[in-house]
Amino acid sequence: MLNRLGRLALVVGSLTVVSSCGQDGAAASAYGADESGLTSGLGFDGRILKTDCNAMSSWYECRDIRTAPAAVQRGYEYIHHTSSTLGPDGTRKFADGTPYARSSNACSSCHFSGGQVPFGLPLMQVNDKYAAKPLFRAFNYKRDARDATLDCFRNCMGNVEVPDKYGDVIDDIMAYVGWTAAGVTDPSMTGAGWESLPGHSWPYFSGDWQSMKADVTNGGAIYEAECHACHGRDGAGQGEYRPGEPRPRYPALWGDRSFTRGAAMYSVPQLAFFTRKHMPFGDPETLSEQEALDVAGFINSQPRAVAHSARMFCDADTATGLPNSLLKPAHWNVGCVDAAEPFSFEQRLLGPWRPIALWRAAEVARRGTTAR
Repeated sequence: MLNRLGRLALVVGSLTVVSSCGQDGAAASAYGADESGLTSGLGFDGRILKTDCNAMSSWYECRDIRTAPAAVQRGYEYIHHTSSTLGPDGTRKFADGTPYARSSNACSSCHFSGGQVPFGLPLMQVNDKYAAKPLFRAFNYKRDARDATLDCFRNCMGNVEVPDKYGDVIDDIMAYVGWTAAGVTDPSMTGAGWESLPGHSWPYFSGDWQSMKADVTNGGAIYEAECHACHGRDGAGQGEYRPGEPRPRYPALWGDRSFTRGAAMYSVPQLAFFTRKHMPFGDPETLSEQEALDVAGFINSQPRAVAHSARMFCDADTATGLPNSLLKPAHWNVGCVDAAEPFSFEQRLLGPWRPIALWRAAEVARRGTTAR
């Protein structure tokens, strides 16, 4: 692996040629020259993490968003240009004037290329995944795809109020989600076979990550060397995500306009998996697993909105009567904690998580029932 300074030079060089963190380059608004459609332009301004149509051609057909129905195009705009449509700088507001999305980030900040990149939190499996209305233990209810979208508004965007579940905004987002699903050409990957879609899940580490611990000090040094040029030393991002600056866009990683403590990215391991797979831009999968964990620990140790996270996992499981706080993943440092749990906030955030998982499993068994 290159040393820190050498790798930084490589990454910055890639950014200058491909995107240039602080410059708009050839970017145009909405559907300009660099955003001409899914096959050539879908991504952060079409130049960062694009759908690899050739690699996916055996099971997915890329199509031009400009040929899609109007509702699909609007849904794409909401997902890919969230800040300037639904967000703080957008025109869609609630009756009291607050934006539909309080975060300055976009859905595409996590769902890369509008949700069409394997291991980039793709969206083409969403309708099939939620068809059976699986239990969302954090809020103790069974949710469909629309519910899951509303929970993204709550936990990623930090909303107090959310759009109408059956209103035009969610209708359009679901139209776009359905359009991405219609691109799946392999019938074995649809319906109950959605779990065979390549890269639908988090890109987990190969090793025993639950026994690892993030080093925040080392993570801060890595952030300074690898991340701040795009995301800012204050973690506030650049471009559309930061008022008064032109694109290209780089999402906020902490602060009031980033994702909240209720978001999946607030899990240090999950942010680390994602970071190692896709970052640094232009040089992915060059951080070691430990380095990715360290930088994720540094990012998630910074201040961010609490939003709805304080009340997550606070109810009893309806099937077993056990506290949901005993049944949540050990790496989800969010919401209620069982009164008997002996672990610190720092360990729940930074690891190691295996002792937490083992303690919770033993406590579930001790209380005389099995979690479902």
